[in-house]
Amino acid sequence: MVTRKTTQLATGNSMVTQLPIWPSEVRGMPNSLARSALFNCSSLRAGTRRVYRRKVVAALKGISIEYSGDELRQDDSDAFMQILHVGRIHQLGTKVRFTAHSMLKELKWSTSSVGYTRLVDCLLRLSTTTLQVTVELPGSTGRASFGGSLVRLFRWKEEQTDSPMREWEIELEPEIIALFGSDSYSRIEWEMRLELSPIEKWLHSFYHSHRDPFPFKVASLRELMDSSIKELKGFRYKLKFALDKLVAVGFLESYMIDAHDLVHVVRKGRVGHREMQAISRMPKTDAMF
Repeated sequence: MVTRKTTQLATGNSMVTQLPIWPSEVRGMPNSLARSALFNCSSLRAGTRRVYRRKVVAALKGISIEYSGDELRQDDSDAFMQILHVGRIHQLGTKVRFTAHSMLKELKWSTSSVGYTRLVDCLLRLSTTTLQVTVELPGSTGRASFGGSLVRLFRWKEEQTDSPMREWEIELEPEIIALFGSDSYSRIEWEMRLELSPIEKWLHSFYHSHRDPFPFKVASLRELMDSSIKELKGFRYKLKFALDKLVAVGFLESYMIDAHDLVHVVRKGRVGHREMQAISRMPKTDAMF
């Protein structure tokens, strides 16, 4: 659960029961989740999803996540971000209504029966999760914590007739506000994200949560996104391909993998390439995780 003190630390000086209002062209995502393997990089073709019970999720230092539920992938992350987006104009803990068709259009998923089934499956997974998230706040000012489900309630069928509802209903946990402090969440470029593959989406969210990213080991990134690629050489090849795509779409200015297998990236409009080259020659003291 989130204490009142923790909620104040995350949101200012009073209890807040509504998510931040971000613009329509972006989607909000807690940094603590973007910097972890909660939503992994497996594709839809990866087969049957694993089921976890109190799994300790890989995450950056200062973030602790324990998770129970079905394996979550980037399509679940897409759906979760869209739910947050729809819910941001409502008080947390109240019913939020939307049509399945409108959400499928926002996700750019098929509006056929296949798309509807995929969306139901995603929202059912999100509503049957249990997680405990603890985040150490900067400057030893305390910590923020959240315990609950990613989606508190999801209804898409009439209780009496079992027929599909015209408008579906969801509720978000009020306590999730603890993960949305002013410096605790990122605004993800939505249209860009929807054109990316699962590994590209994970990197896109991850690097969105860092204004000026530290270098990370290739092996650490593989663990943080819970990649199923066993051979590091094979993962490195996929990683380079994904980073090339993020440069091509204009999210990254450049990247490099140095002789120590550290991945250096420059966000568009951030530190220049020459500075990155200088950073890559520094001792490995600032490499994280």
